[in-house]
Amino acid sequence: MSKLIQMRGRIQTIETIKKITDAMRIISMSAHSRLKTKQEPLSNYLHELTTLLAKVKLATPTWTHERLMPTAQYDHNPLIIFIGSQKGLCGGFNTQASKFLAEYLRKKELHHFKCIAIGKKAADYLSENHPDALIANFPTLGASNFLTIAEQLTELIVTSVTVYTSVTIVSNLFKNFFVQKPTVTRLIPFNPEKISLTINPPVEGYLWDEQPNDILDKLALQYIEAQLQFLLFQSLLSEHAARFISMDNSTRNANALLDTTKLEYNKLRQTKITTELTELTGSF
Repeated sequence: MSKLIQMRGRIQTIETIKKITDAMRIISMSAHSRLKTKQEPLSNYLHELTTLLAKVKLATPTWTHERLMPTAQYDHNPLIIFIGSQKGLCGGFNTQASKFLAEYLRKKELHHFKCIAIGKKAADYLSENHPDALIANFPTLGASNFLTIAEQLTELIVTSVTVYTSVTIVSNLFKNFFVQKPTVTRLIPFNPEKISLTINPPVEGYLWDEQPNDILDKLALQYIEAQLQFLLFQSLLSEHAARFISMDNSTRNANALLDTTKLEYNKLRQTKITTELTELTGSF
């Protein structure tokens, strides 16, 4: 009888876990769907801003920026921004990003660098593995604050006492719902020539209300912020997709385990009943 009681308790536990994973699966899909509606406006904004920047740069080919285009010969003061998730239970989302970052540091042979963590899991990883390099962290990352985080990061990069010779983003890029790929994006040194070649804008005439260099300074900062917004958004999309897949697999496994456990419970219960009937009929 005690074994039947244990199995009944196990069935109840599995059913509870199944309800939790199923609820988290639905929440992740809902969050992903809401975020998806913001993808096109963000992409269009980044594209239009990139096009405008490329056009204005053609009119002012001598423009430079001390912070965005450092002239240091060696990358002696790099900054790495590592984007993870705020919460766990999203499969290998954080693990593969952490391994990718470790491999990137090994290949680049970076020993002296500074880093910023976005998301609690990224902050935990950097605090454990590179505590001396961590200069700031944003543990809360969500749909309601990723634009604010991008603005604060841009401000931190531009107004920092230290001039960073490079700024690199390590994050997960949303390929499709089932594939999230870790990637490296270089923000600084800023290369407007590369943008011009990519966009290939027509040469246009402008009437300048402000100095062209001042306009380009503002446009370049907006471009850096827009790129940060896009990368944070991509990471959020990837996180919710990864969590849905993880919770969906967990729900399926719970269903399979529940069926197996119920079958075993019914067999044991039937054996118990048969034994009791045999003992009862044998006493007459």
